[in-house]
Amino acid sequence: MKTVILTILIGLAGGLAVGASVTAFFTVLGVTSHIVKWSKSESLILVYEICFVLGALFSCLVYFYDFTLKYFKFLTIPLGFILGIFVGMIAAALTETLDIISIAANKLKISNWIYLIVVVVLLGKVVGSLVFFLVPEF
Repeated sequence: MKTVILTILIGLAGGLAVGASVTAFFTVLGVTSHIVKWSKSESLILVYEICFVLGALFSCLVYFYDFTLKYFKFLTIPLGFILGIFVGMIAAALTETLDIISIAANKLKISNWIYLIVVVVLLGKVVGSLVFFLVPEF
């Protein structure tokens, strides 16, 4: 009985540590504020906050329970699309936060092509993911 309680406490502590560190990472770098500024939706800040909290709770539920999409195969494409948008938004906001693209564009004198570079990088990620998951031999 003691080992079960100890295991539960260690799992809870680990989850709290990871959740707190990810939240601190997003807060310190200002990723959330850059997403809001980038999407020009300052009036929806409460919706963003609720979505972050619900996303954290949902990911905890998926982690702790044996959740599969075996009976919900029709959800795999929309869910993958939504998760891809989320990852793309986080990556774009993190890149903007760290100013990597603007520094590289200024150094290489390609400022006029910055939007094309972002689109090509995102399309490359999408095509690479599709090839990885859809081609069985890859």
